[in-house]
Amino acid sequence: MNDISLSPNAAAQAQAVRSAAYRDIAVHLDGSAEDEARLAHAEALAAPGAARITGIFTNLLPDPALFAGDFGISAIGQLVDAVTAEGDAAEKRLRERLARLAPPHELRRLDAFPGLLEQAVATEARWNDLFVASCPRDDEQARWRPLLESVMFDGGRGLYLVPPKAPPRSTLKTVLIGWTDARQSARAIAEAMPLIAQATAVHIVAVREEAHGRMGGAEVLSDISAHLARHGIETTATVLNTQTSASDALLAEARRISADLIVVGAYGHSRFREWVLGGVTADLLDSSPVPLFLAH
Repeated sequence: MNDISLSPNAAAQAQAVRSAAYRDIAVHLDGSAEDEARLAHAEALAAPGAARITGIFTNLLPDPALFAGDFGISAIGQLVDAVTAEGDAAEKRLRERLARLAPPHELRRLDAFPGLLEQAVATEARWNDLFVASCPRDDEQARWRPLLESVMFDGGRGLYLVPPKAPPRSTLKTVLIGWTDARQSARAIAEAMPLIAQATAVHIVAVREEAHGRMGGAEVLSDISAHLARHGIETTATVLNTQTSASDALLAEARRISADLIVVGAYGHSRFREWVLGGVTADLLDSSPVPLFLAH
């Protein structure tokens, strides 16, 4: 294990926090119990920069492709009416909940069919600094995987993903950055800079998977550490040698340092096919006990 430490002065770090703060945060809402966890995290994330929170309430209408003929037209009409009525009730509850938020806020409701809904949410993400959603693990949240895919690849912003029922930390003390020498890692750091700048400890980790003969980009760790130092951010950079997978090594390191957040680039052969094919991104989404920050 090789460590590199750089320590900028406190004034530079304070300036980094002020200049990098988020101003607009979007949070995905769907009327489920996980809305409360997502809103709690969004409110905590908004505090340092007095950001505005926009709740994006997605009301997914039934897929017309599943219905055919006169009976199908009648049936889908009835289902759309029922889903719309359920959405009305959920919207009422959400407006009452948002009224208790301290930061400035608004609620935007999107009723749309599959395919169109994902595009609409990506459009909303583009004018925000950050998009908060849930890790798509259980059946309720797994249905939103295409939506997260659309935000990730078409929204142009980073995603802050909350594990099920995970409470927000009162302060963001420790951030773990999983680094590989790739565009996605650079994007993740750039998008997560306001959160990285808040942390009191930032650890950058490259993983050398000895069992597979793969190198995690250790040769550039000193350069990315120096780059963050010029932003006023103190870092410790480490090369992990492991016989396990990169995701297992990252999660073990996150536990060792008590990380509050893991920042990684999101990878996939065909967008989020990694959820089917496996990979670091998929493993972290399925297993991380702490929030993830992903960018592509």
